[in-house]
Amino acid sequence: MTKSLMPEHVVLSDYQAKRALKQIGVPYEKLPLIAYSDAAIQFLIRNGQSVSVGDVIRITRESLTAETYYYYRRVVS
Repeated sequence: MTKSLMPEHVVLSDYQAKRALKQIGVPYEKLPLIAYSDAAIQFLIRNGQSVSVGDVIRITRESLTAETYYYYRRVVS
């Protein structure tokens, strides 16, 4: 098992984003923000992912004592 200091970041499709936000009960406008210049976003771009301002990013964090947690961020310039 390989450990990374950066949690997994995934760009969601429009359908996936709408479904996830409905499930957690948070409107798109209220999502926390992540800058397009953020190192994690730049890593995705360097690895061939298409990331645009307005996209929703799912961040997956594994807990040593609990379960998997998902965090969502909206990409801004």
